[in-house]
Amino acid sequence: MLLKSDDLLEVGIFEFETTVYPEDQFHWQWNENHNLEGYLKANDEHKFTWQPHGSQFTIIEDVPKDRLAIRIKKPHLIDRETVLGTLKFDASWVEILPAALARKGIIQPIGLAELK
Repeated sequence: MLLKSDDLLEVGIFEFETTVYPEDQFHWQWNENHNLEGYLKANDEHKFTWQPHGSQFTIIEDVPKDRLAIRIKKPHLIDRETVLGTLKFDASWVEILPAALARKGIIQPIGLAELK
């Protein structure tokens, strides 16, 4: 299991044994975000969340105190030109296909010259 902080500077890592979860031990309900949640019938403990729109299924586990925990020192920012220069970036590596993304309003079309 990998746990990440929002800024990705802290992570926790642990393993747990996967077990069989008999379907008849759970009741299911939709939450306000249209995710399906599974609860243990015995104690109403929230155990699963299925996010159909994101195709994600989460098994909820307690985080052990002895997990591996790592904090990463925040690196300084590197400007785009330095990164592209270090990589010896060549615009021929990339083909930008803006039409489909622009139709969805995700991006504004740009030219390859703007990546240099």
